[in-house]
Amino acid sequence: MVQRPSIAECDRIMTSPGSILEMEEKIIHGRQVRTWKHLPSTFRQFLLHTLHTYSDRHFLSSPLPIPRTPHRSAKPSSSSSSSTPDFDPRENVTFGQVLEKSLRLAAWMRKRGLGVGSRIMIGGRNCTGFIVSFIATHLIGGVAIFLNAWLPREQLIWSIRMTEPSLVLLDEERAQILGPYRFVRETDLPEMFCWSESSYLPTLLDLFDTPADVQAILRGDGLEGLGPESDAVVFFSSGTSGFPKAVLSTQRMALSNLWSGMVAPARAALRAGLPIPPLPKPTDPQRTLLLAIPLFHVTGCLSWLMRAFFAGSRMVLMRRWNAEEAIRLIIQENVKVIGGVPAVVASIVQSPSLPKDTAFDTVFYGGAPPSSHMPKEVKSKWPKAGLVQGYGLTETNAYVCSVAGGDYLDRPDSTGPPVPICDLKIVDPDTKRPLATGQTGLIYVNGPQVMKCYLGDEDATRKVLDQDGWLDTGDIGYVDKEGFLYIKDRLKDIIIRGGENITSSEVENAIYALPYIAEVAAVPLPHDRLGEVVGAIVSLRPPSSSPITSHKKTRRKRDIEESVISELRNRKSIPRYSIPEMVFIHDGPLPKNVNGKILKKDLKLLITQEWERRKRSRKDPRPRPSADICMKKNGDEDVVRAKL
Repeated sequence: MVQRPSIAECDRIMTSPGSILEMEEKIIHGRQVRTWKHLPSTFRQFLLHTLHTYSDRHFLSSPLPIPRTPHRSAKPSSSSSSSTPDFDPRENVTFGQVLEKSLRLAAWMRKRGLGVGSRIMIGGRNCTGFIVSFIATHLIGGVAIFLNAWLPREQLIWSIRMTEPSLVLLDEERAQILGPYRFVRETDLPEMFCWSESSYLPTLLDLFDTPADVQAILRGDGLEGLGPESDAVVFFSSGTSGFPKAVLSTQRMALSNLWSGMVAPARAALRAGLPIPPLPKPTDPQRTLLLAIPLFHVTGCLSWLMRAFFAGSRMVLMRRWNAEEAIRLIIQENVKVIGGVPAVVASIVQSPSLPKDTAFDTVFYGGAPPSSHMPKEVKSKWPKAGLVQGYGLTETNAYVCSVAGGDYLDRPDSTGPPVPICDLKIVDPDTKRPLATGQTGLIYVNGPQVMKCYLGDEDATRKVLDQDGWLDTGDIGYVDKEGFLYIKDRLKDIIIRGGENITSSEVENAIYALPYIAEVAAVPLPHDRLGEVVGAIVSLRPPSSSPITSHKKTRRKRDIEESVISELRNRKSIPRYSIPEMVFIHDGPLPKNVNGKILKKDLKLLITQEWERRKRSRKDPRPRPSADICMKKNGDEDVVRAKL
């Protein structure tokens, strides 16, 4: 039997001189780093090339704007759109049409005095207008600031004031929220426009330009100062509490994601004794991707949109996640690539509405910790699908590690080795001294993809980024002898039970192994003697997916909750001290932020209140559950509230 090459050997082969993934050493901001040698120098260079290359191809199946005012309605033309009564009306546009719209908007921006380094904020749901605004910003060498469109009004205004954009481009929903404040002196907001019809802001629908204006954009007039180290993008961190931080990255930092995304498939091929997959060509068959996560987050923009540009793929945009609409679009649009965050994949895998003969080419996810059971479940359902998982942060432009193919199936708990341009070390959380292979500690990363700073917050930057470029990720994990990283938890999510450190992920993976569990979050519960004990809140799979939930109407929640604890004891997959003291069934999916991360802070508050209520009602240290949970919609965020 031929021994497969090591990760180090694979990296040496795929980064060898002359290869597309060749690396070079550079001094950037006073630090020596390894970079991708053949990476495009700027977003502008890359976008112009790909949009011209694939100009005749269909690019977007996009939801049309839906005005919020009652006297207007969106009426798509029969030639360019299709609709289903219960779902958003849609339009189809080509790469060439998107380029034309982007050039006109860029020419308009340039006539307003905007250019290299100008900050332009983009805020809205996934749609054509969002992507056109993004492209136009980079055609003039500007800095695209991605406003988290789902923030409440106060945080939207705070985000604008903190990042100080010269121009704000919005969809109709954000125009309705922010439009009235442009006349309030205290808010000190910049010029704002809506990319669709609006009663609240001036619209960009009727831009006037001349061929000369567009030619000036194509020539790159006034862009002499634009280069790889120029500022490029600002993404807001997607924390589950508090105000987000504005993560500023340069052209090189953000574009590194594009080349890093080729690493996992290349490694998987080499490890299987196959050649490295070739670069996309215009003659390749076009694949269709379902974009189910927001473009204003780093994963949606850099890992999905930019890769669609690169391969000339067709993208089916969703305005918001809805499992029923996702299934409809997968069938209607012949989607072959799905993913985003693990919650999206889990919903599709578990959906009873998906036809059994549905097949996917690729399933790719990251942005939140997946269950260790997910790769096996995905491959059992779609055996021919390529499976890729990645680990990164907003602060690393979405990439640190990646894994695909057999390595992922063999190590379902791992997020893979770091990409070749990235250095990684595990340190003691208290002393910050490096730990040995196999020891668990705080994960630090370094490389050309690490952010420049938190914009407008030097103190926060210094807390996570040292003078040598090492970023404190806040994640706990270890590296095995082959270089594979295993994420165990967020440092702040460690549960300490009587001096024993328990990672929430080990508890969650043990519960995920139960066939009737859809989602789980493990959180600490207060205990007078031990300090903390483990609690778990779970949601159940659809009735057709599991025998135990097919009769859940006749089974009491208490019985199912107790069966979880009983099965964990019998399986002995985790230590007894890690078994939850209380399990609580949640009606429906667990609440998540816009990027698909479970809102543990909200769930911790909810389950703690129920824990205390049960302790008061019974002397049993593991009281029986009786409360119900309801979900209340507050704008676009799900807020959990217990009916106690």
